[in-house]
Amino acid sequence: MRVDSPVRARRRQRSRDPLSRRRTIYEWSSILLLMLPATVGIILFGAVRNWSAGFLMVLTFLGIALFLIRPLLNRDISELRIPPGGILFGGFLVYALALIPFSSVPYETKVECLKLASYMGAYWAWTESAARQGRWRVLLFIPLFIAVLVALYALIQHIQGSTMVLHLERHEQYGMRASGTFRAPAHLGAYMGTMITLSVALVLLPSAGAMLRMFGGYGLLLFFPALFLSQSRSGWVGTLMGVPVVLLLIMWKRSRRAFWVTAVLIPVVTGAILAALWFASPMFQERADAAIRIEGTASWRLVAWKDTWEMIQVRPVTGFGPGTYRWMYPPYQSWPGERWLRYAHNEYVHLAAEYGFVGVALLGLFFAVVFVQALRLYFRAKNPREWTLIAAWIGCMVAALGHALFDFNFHVFSLVHLLVLISGVTVGTCYRADLLRTRAPPLGAWLTVGGGLSISAIVAAVWSLQIALSSTYMIWLEEEKAQVDLFEPNPYAGMERRIQQAMRVDSGFWLPYLEHGDLIRRRASLIRDREYRHEQAQVALEQYRRAYALNPYDMNVIYGIGRAYHLLDERERSLDYLRRAHAHWPAKQFYSKQLGRQLIEAGHYEEALEVFREAHRRGGWSDPMIRTSIRRLETQLGP
Repeated sequence: MRVDSPVRARRRQRSRDPLSRRRTIYEWSSILLLMLPATVGIILFGAVRNWSAGFLMVLTFLGIALFLIRPLLNRDISELRIPPGGILFGGFLVYALALIPFSSVPYETKVECLKLASYMGAYWAWTESAARQGRWRVLLFIPLFIAVLVALYALIQHIQGSTMVLHLERHEQYGMRASGTFRAPAHLGAYMGTMITLSVALVLLPSAGAMLRMFGGYGLLLFFPALFLSQSRSGWVGTLMGVPVVLLLIMWKRSRRAFWVTAVLIPVVTGAILAALWFASPMFQERADAAIRIEGTASWRLVAWKDTWEMIQVRPVTGFGPGTYRWMYPPYQSWPGERWLRYAHNEYVHLAAEYGFVGVALLGLFFAVVFVQALRLYFRAKNPREWTLIAAWIGCMVAALGHALFDFNFHVFSLVHLLVLISGVTVGTCYRADLLRTRAPPLGAWLTVGGGLSISAIVAAVWSLQIALSSTYMIWLEEEKAQVDLFEPNPYAGMERRIQQAMRVDSGFWLPYLEHGDLIRRRASLIRDREYRHEQAQVALEQYRRAYALNPYDMNVIYGIGRAYHLLDERERSLDYLRRAHAHWPAKQFYSKQLGRQLIEAGHYEEALEVFREAHRRGGWSDPMIRTSIRRLETQLGP
């Protein structure tokens, strides 16, 4: 007669208990919702845009709400597991929320705060979920499986010479750099760096089980080539920082001799691999040489960091507000070209520009506490499972922080959630091994605080849905623009419908008002009747003003106001707004050319010549219109 093991007996007993089955379904519903950003989000181009991040935040907040109200289903739950730095990150979130009224663009700050809240809630929820027996293997296998598929897709992309990322085409500036399901190859580099670091630890962990170790080993065979073909130097740097940390921490626990041998072998092997790549791969040599000589993207990065430092000096204490960098950077741009820089490509100076030195101090303290507590757990751990997972956790954080020196991986929604998942799973296993002590708050306090926070999570889910839907309507609007048929009776009906839908869903989003103003202004410019044209221009002006109230730093809004005044025959007021757009973003040739043309029309030839000359100095030398305008004005004005 077969005798069940205690574990199998408990599982069989729970399967017969209806309440236990409901609890299991309830828990796994929360887990699956929380898992989506780190898995499905990776497939959705990393969820870097609001439409994808917004929908994923809706599901994440619902998962967080389920986690917070679990005592209502199971009154026996009386333990609270606090992840390292969990309370400190809450303080950072409160600080970010407090910046909303003072932000240069409050809407953008609200979006960033929602993302921060999703990271914090997921960190706490993963810590609790992973504390269950054996669950950590499943929680790590799912993202590992997705990573294997993404790496395989990246290799197929390269072999086929495809520049398509799913149904979209990769930007031509990236050439044939592999990117997997990401639009930017550097994001694939960050992703592969994290998964390589994790996989190295799993391969060296016997208790991970055959399936997890096999996928880890198979993944390494795909991750390294995908990382190399991404040509992401920041990804290479992050991996070269994260993997040695994992190996050294694991070997320290195994034996001191293994540690010192590994410490000697790492620089030797790394140097040999880099030397081999230098001589065998022209691509690697070109990328490395450009970084050494500070050429290409490496050069404008340094200039952008210098410009960002000037931004920081303007508002050093609290910064311009989370999410506002792309709107506030243009006046400080000193390098030629009109590329719109959304991020500083260095998370540390970017953080200081948006959050100020107060935010830098708070987030720096969070990471310091996390690293200190992680090392304390590492030295206290007696079981290879715990110390190996802790080593992987530390290594992944080091890899991400190293990558952040030259890129913006902490602004890729899914990559952050992947790091949060790894962190929470590791901390949960530490709680399971009694390396951390649980708290036992009164049930009433738990229900009160948890209930309040769960309501906040649901409200955050509603806000996230507004952001996702309004952004989606704007994407559909762009498709309507591309398909508009001017010979139809009402060619702009579809565009009007999308704009109105976006306005109804999220009245705080300025872009629908801007698009509405543009649509009305363009139609008004075709009207010959002066009185009716003025009437429509006033309607467009009202839409622009509503957009301006929500985001006064979108120069398309300022330009639109200027063009609306031009239709109203108020030429000097129109020029004032065009001057503002040009002054805020002097490197943008479009604003320079529009201002120059209108200055010529108004008879301000000397000012127009100076505008065109500045555009020429800032990279417009290749534009025939700018060169021609300079020659004509110089001829007209004389020496």
